[in-house]
Amino acid sequence: MQLSNAVEKVNNSALTPLSATDKAAVVKAVQQDDSGQKVPQSRQSRQIQVLSKWALAADVSKQLSQTDQTERSIRLAYQELENLRRQLNSPAAARLSADQQQQAQQKLQQLEQKLARTDSGLNAQLMPAGTAPAPVSASLTNNIDLLSERRQSEQVNILLGRSGGAVSISLPAGQSVSENLQTVQQAFAPQQISVSADNQQQLYFSTEARNARKLQEPWLLTGQGVRVAAGNPVSVALQPADSALTQLSNAAGKADNVQAYQQQIQLVQQQLKDALGKVQAQRAALQAQLAAISQQQSDATELNALSQQLRLNMQSGSKSAVSVVMSQANITRSLVEFGLG
Repeated sequence: MQLSNAVEKVNNSALTPLSATDKAAVVKAVQQDDSGQKVPQSRQSRQIQVLSKWALAADVSKQLSQTDQTERSIRLAYQELENLRRQLNSPAAARLSADQQQQAQQKLQQLEQKLARTDSGLNAQLMPAGTAPAPVSASLTNNIDLLSERRQSEQVNILLGRSGGAVSISLPAGQSVSENLQTVQQAFAPQQISVSADNQQQLYFSTEARNARKLQEPWLLTGQGVRVAAGNPVSVALQPADSALTQLSNAAGKADNVQAYQQQIQLVQQQLKDALGKVQAQRAALQAQLAAISQQQSDATELNALSQQLRLNMQSGSKSAVSVVMSQANITRSLVEFGLG
């Protein structure tokens, strides 16, 4: 149901922060009284502003609850990893024993199970889940080596499935592993694909969900050199990347020594620290938004009067009673979810 032009001009600012469902519910709740008669526009305007702020406050409160849960999950993951890192108290140069590998893998599996709950607020890569689809990650088979230092210059061309994207990589002779990684990263950057590597020179690619096809469809590789032999194109299917904790679990059996594995744990902890900073900044912004809404005390009297009016409508048995009940239910949906969450 649309507002008249006069009322719409007044209430755009009040309705803008709300979802489409909340907007419709707010308007429907105030446009008719218990007898089905149209409410005067001035009264509609005041009531819409009040209910809009009420619905917005409920939504912000729900987001705050979700943010708090995400922070708790981050702190849990960080502390569990810290406990594991400290338990690896062998000489730094020694390899992880079979018992240490098993212990690490068990603890990481248990932690992953704890964080697998839908309300943990973290995705498989230990990043805040948020409302947007999670980035897509994949790894390149170890049979294709783009990082090792070679004596001759090489050229590798990659067609990214049927997406239309293409990457050309020039790897000079004598370039180190870190320099080759930087070259690969620069080559993929125009395709909005980020590239990283682990200690075993395994390449990982990540992109936003909207570009998922670039990592989900087989790549066609051609080259000049030994990394990709000249001739017919080679089709390579990328493997979906393991979760961050699974990668860390697998690394327990591959690490050169205890110190190297502890450093891998610290890299994941640093990622958690960065995520914590973003979550805390988000919470501060939400708290400020909620405080600003709460400071508007002038709305309290009218909100109470409006609530009383709605209650009378629901109890009156009038024709509009059902629509009033449904409208109020829609308006308070976020508040109810927050209370149950």
